[in-house]
This record gives sequence, C-alpha cells and structure tokens, in this order.
Amino acid sequence: MPPGSTPAPPRLPTSVVTLEEHCTFLGVGDETPFYTEIWKTFPDMRARLLDKSTRRLADMDEGHVSIQVLSQLPGVGNEDPEGCSKANDETAEVVRGSHGRLAGFAALAMKYPGRAAAELERAVTKLGLVGAMIDSHLPDSDMTHYDDEKYWVVFATAEKLDVPIYIHPSPASDELMRSRFEGNYKQATAEGLMTGAWGWHEELGLHVVKLYAAGLFQRHPNLRIVIGHMGEMIPMMIDRIDRLKFFKRGGVVGKFRDVWEKNIWVTTSGIFSVRTLEMLLKVTPLERVMYSVDSPFEPSARGWQFIEEVAESGIFSQDELEMFVSGNAKKLLKL
Repeated sequence: MPPGSTPAPPRLPTSVVTLEEHCTFLGVGDETPFYTEIWKTFPDMRARLLDKSTRRLADMDEGHVSIQVLSQLPGVGNEDPEGCSKANDETAEVVRGSHGRLAGFAALAMKYPGRAAAELERAVTKLGLVGAMIDSHLPDSDMTHYDDEKYWVVFATAEKLDVPIYIHPSPASDELMRSRFEGNYKQATAEGLMTGAWGWHEELGLHVVKLYAAGLFQRHPNLRIVIGHMGEMIPMMIDRIDRLKFFKRGGVVGKFRDVWEKNIWVTTSGIFSVRTLEMLLKVTPLERVMYSVDSPFEPSARGWQFIEEVAESGIFSQDELEMFVSGNAKKLLKL
C-alpha cells in the first residue's frame, strides 16, 4: 500500500449470527399488565413475536442474518416451571424445522432455582438448546436479584454444561415504576424511562456487579454470562469500580475487570451506534463482543445498516469484522 494511503474498508460479511432475538411461545404467553401497555406502543409486535417462520425468516433475509437464536419474550415465565418446559419443547421443535437457520435459548423459571437448573440440563442435553436466557430479576416487589446462593445451582449447571446464561432486562415492579420513573410527563415517556431508554440497563448493570460482589464468579470461574445493549451501562464504570475501596473493604476477591474480561460476553442488541461500539471496545476484548439486533423490536435491516456503518468506519480488519458479526457467537454457542 502506498505511504499515506487509507486502507480499504473490510468486505461485508457473508455470515451473520444474532442472539438477542425474541418470540412468544404459547407455553408461557405474553399476558401481563406490562405488555398490555407495550402493545399500545408496538401494535404489530404481538403477531411478529408469534411468527417463527415466514415473517421472521423474511426479516432475517433482509438483515443478511444466517442464524438467529430464539428466546422467549422477557418478563414472563419466571414463576411458571411447567410453562417454561412447554416453551422449551416448542423452541426445540421450531429449531429442528428451521433447516439450520434458528437456534434456541431455554426459558427458565428462576423463582424455583432447583427446577430451573434441572430444566436447563434437559433443554441442553435432550432438546439441543444452546444455553438459557433469564430475566434480570424476579417479578416481585423487591425485584429480587440472583446474588443469593440459593440461585447459584442454575449457574453451576450452566458451567457444568459449558453453555452461557444470557441475562436480559425485565419490567420494573409497580412500586418502582411509580416511585422512580413516573413524573411530570406522559405515561408513555415513563414506560420508556423504565425500559430501553434508561431503567432496564441501569438495573441489569447493577445486577451483574452484585453477582461479582457476592462471589459468584469466584465460585464458578468458568461461568459464561452474556448481557446485551453494549454492556448495560457497565463499560464506563469498570475503572471506577476497581479504583474505589468499597469492594476491597467488603472482602470481595479480585478485580471486576478480570471478571468482565473472562466471564462476560456483550452483544450490541438494539444499539446501532458506531461510537458506542468503539467505547465498548476500549474496555472489552473483541473476543467478548457480539453483534445482535433485538428483533422484532428492531428490524434486522437496520442491523445490517449498522454493520455497513461499522465496516465503513474502519475500526475492524476483515478478520475482526467476521469475529464480531458471527465468529465469536459461533464459538461461544458451538454453532
């Protein structure tokens, strides 16, 4: 290449994998007060979530998606072990009929951790699912996280099976919605603040740091956790978490950065911003960063536009772009 010339951007990829892609399985459904309101904002979404063939595959084709990993709509099923089992059976059936285009995460009723662990083992060893997606908290007024050791049997099972647990944001309790997110604006704005505009990411980021503080990753050093949305606000806080003395005084072993770089994988899901991706890569090994769309709430075609923007930006070589859009996910999920 002549001195001073600019290298050509990488070619666009031929293989794309996405893994925060939702659907509704009738075993658990979507009948909650939260989703009753959400459908007012996304009136076409219920039909899209139920579709696991024609419209979904057409959307994937528009976004050049080779393989999509299905997961049950978040915020339902946490208290319904039987429903989760039925949903996982349905997931496996859909995956088998997809000619390799679809894979699946198991739904788990985390309120009953022993049953959830057993269901995870069944879903992986008997049904062929590639891990699980769980809600970030129980649907109770306390929004219970999983830093209590009674929930760790699920994580221990994932470590034993060598499959990831994807932790996804879930709706806030009614009490928190009223006290923290409602204000001098319309209810639709409060719903945005509680969900994708702020609250979901703040709460899930806190949860991951609590799992570190409780010693989950020390107990299960080979555990693989996936989080979405460019890291759920954690990337900008990593250095501060490690610098302040609270964790050391509290007896927490090791640095959070070490957990972040070894045990946490991050997807882009729903955040199509090159500059945010650049910020994530400042603190996260490329091997831990994966492309995702957050369909059907976001169209796969918009995701492809983002891939084009990333390629054009020059932040990745050809090999690095392929790792980002498919290679890292294929390795993690053994696809």
